[in-house]
Amino acid sequence: MSLSVGTAPKPSEDAVHKRPKIVTNKQRVTWVTLVLLVVVAAGVAWGLSIGSQHISLARLPGALIKADQPDELILQSIRLPRVVLALCVGAALAVAGALMQAVAANPLAAPEIMGVNAGAVFVVVLAITVVPSLSGAPTILLAFGGAGVAGVSVMLLAGSGSGRVSPVRLALAGVTASSLLISLTQVLIIFDENSTDSVLFWLVGGVNFGTWQDVRNLLPWLVLGLIGAFAMARPLNLLALGDDMARGLGQNVERTRMLGSALVIVLCGAAVSVAGPVAFIGLIVPHIMRRIVGSSYTVLLPLCAVGGGVLVLYADILSRYVKPPFEVPAGVVTALIGAPIFVYLARRQKVTTS
Repeated sequence: MSLSVGTAPKPSEDAVHKRPKIVTNKQRVTWVTLVLLVVVAAGVAWGLSIGSQHISLARLPGALIKADQPDELILQSIRLPRVVLALCVGAALAVAGALMQAVAANPLAAPEIMGVNAGAVFVVVLAITVVPSLSGAPTILLAFGGAGVAGVSVMLLAGSGSGRVSPVRLALAGVTASSLLISLTQVLIIFDENSTDSVLFWLVGGVNFGTWQDVRNLLPWLVLGLIGAFAMARPLNLLALGDDMARGLGQNVERTRMLGSALVIVLCGAAVSVAGPVAFIGLIVPHIMRRIVGSSYTVLLPLCAVGGGVLVLYADILSRYVKPPFEVPAGVVTALIGAPIFVYLARRQKVTTS
């Protein structure tokens, strides 16, 4: 038996031709990044200036530095944390959506497919309505607990019996778990009329009551989740080539899916704990960005973070114009935007069972 050293086996020509192309137009990426940054700057200025007390754009720089006047105090203590929280929540949900689509091998997947959002919501609502002794615990811990239990349960169901996490089983297990948890949450709300209004408002999702404390609670987990996601860009690119090809290139497919799922739990649990389940961010942002800049996760994940922040920020701004002087949660706006896009994508998506 001879043993060759220094040469790795090459994939066959057929396998090479069958690889999905992971392409990125560098010039387009540059332009898209610049446009997104301009849109973010415009959205921040718009979000800080509008409200019951209008603040002109010319006064914004000074109002951010000092807080001598009442409107300056409003800007620093209410509007600025709301804008920052919208950007952070959008980034967390959009990156979680991109990870979930890679893990599930399905461009229509979203964090909800693992029941993560539904699990976080259920535990928080349970603490508010049924177990008041838990309501004193930090909301982010409750959300992490619910998200983690739901996510791990779905992963175990999806991989049970075969030792592998099947994308099809993952989708079926996630949809089943989400439906069950949402139904249980609705039962909790029905049987506790005293807290129905506040819980229903929180369930829709939004940053209307965002504070600096919410930003401080979210930020460490957001940074952790984003660093982990960006570090997984290469394994996710290999995973996009297909399980067999990824394994042939030395990738541990199961471990990649487990790590990606864990990051989804971290990002979604943190976002839901401070803003509720803002809908469709994790679905439409990665899909749009993939159409614009290509399928390389090295580029896709950072741009999803910016694009998700933009979408939540502008949804929050638009929510202030729906029924002035009252405000609706940003989740209502994202649902109105995301639902028709989802239907459009679902009709165009080719579904196969192989």
